Amino acid sequence: MNGLMEIRLHGRGGQGVVSAAKVMAEAAFREGKNVQAFSLHGAERRGAPVTAFARIGNTALLPRCQIQHPDFVIVFDTLLPRETFCAGVKEKGVYLINCPDAKANKLAFPGVQKVWFVDAAKIAATTGLLSTGIPIINAIMLGALARIGLFQFASLKTVLREKLPGAFAVNLTAAEKGYESVKETK
Repeated sequence: MNGLMEIRLHGRGGQGVVSAAKVMAEAAFREGKNVQAFSLHGAERRGAPVTAFARIGNTALLPRCQIQHPDFVIVFDTLLPRETFCAGVKEKGVYLINCPDAKANKLAFPGVQKVWFVDAAKIAATTGLLSTGIPIINAIMLGALARIGLFQFASLKTVLREKLPGAFAVNLTAAEKGYESVKETK
């Protein structure tokens, strides 16, 4: 990654969107990058729409504001209104989407460079990453991002070990499965 990468994450409360932005930024920081991570959400409740933002770059990062024109969009829930996560994406932008193989091949994102997908909900269910039946997919999506090249998997592993010592093993397994399972459609 060269220059500045602006990343916008979309999902629902309880999926780990805000935590994913923070862990992503921490992993990139470990690699010597300048980072920002923050979120935008209303009342904090499970299932409510959540948007988080991250900037990763080689130079000082200013300003600290919402990202209107991201280089990279991470979609945790495709049931969110499409205009929400498609708005403002830069030409040659990149998507990472949580969805099954069959659905990914039917999604169209004109003008973007690449679309990656991983069935994070299925992986969460098989690894036991559920909270009241809701898949917690942040570690899976982070593993996929490491494969795509936003940061090194070793950096992610270090951050997961430090931030989630009690749940490190299950989150590491989930991240590894995300890393192994992510595929490109475009």
